[in-house]
Amino acid sequence: MAVGTSVIIPVRNGSNFLAEAIESAAVQLNPADEIIVVWDNSDDDTKSALMRLKDPRIRAIKGPELGVSGGRNAGLAAASGEFVAFLDHDDLWPAGRHAEFIQLMVNDPTVDAVFGRMRIRLDPGATPWHWILNLDGRHVPGPNLGTALFRASILRQVDGFDEDLRFGEDIDYFLRLQEVGMKIALCEVDGLIYRRHEMNCTNNQLAVQRSVFDVLKRRMARTSRVKTRV
Repeated sequence: MAVGTSVIIPVRNGSNFLAEAIESAAVQLNPADEIIVVWDNSDDDTKSALMRLKDPRIRAIKGPELGVSGGRNAGLAAASGEFVAFLDHDDLWPAGRHAEFIQLMVNDPTVDAVFGRMRIRLDPGATPWHWILNLDGRHVPGPNLGTALFRASILRQVDGFDEDLRFGEDIDYFLRLQEVGMKIALCEVDGLIYRRHEMNCTNNQLAVQRSVFDVLKRRMARTSRVKTRV
């Protein structure tokens, strides 16, 4: 059964990783699916690397220069699939993940999103934060949306990713989806290979912690406004 999936990949300075990330998804997709690569201006040859890829399912669009959130929002605006997946340019899809997710979604139309387990891959120069290594083999629905497949219909019920957030945008988006009643299912397969390397923006652990704190404050403020109206 052919179903339409849009895979959204924002990229900046990703020439070392982009082709491998795209290939990990492309081999699992149908001919009617699409890979939307949203590229921002880079200091490396990311654009040239992207232009060398000849898969007709790849759609390359210029990003708004607003980071990963802006790139994902641009990809969402361009996406035409019934299902949507987010993949960062330096991460990978484990083999067989997409077929498992699609089958679960087709079998249960009430499920809005399927999450698999996250696997951690340490490249040379990676910072081995214990809090990240402890996520290996676990379901992490909020911290990394790359482990999931979503119905596009649930994503249309919330505003896009918060472009003011440099970190924590996944958690913020997930919480807002929960607030509109998103129903999730956990699938006992690996959903993402999360690559850790020396260029990860999340190597700044203090900045990540501060952003997560800010996201939780925003959640409390939204909840407080709802209670006040009631």
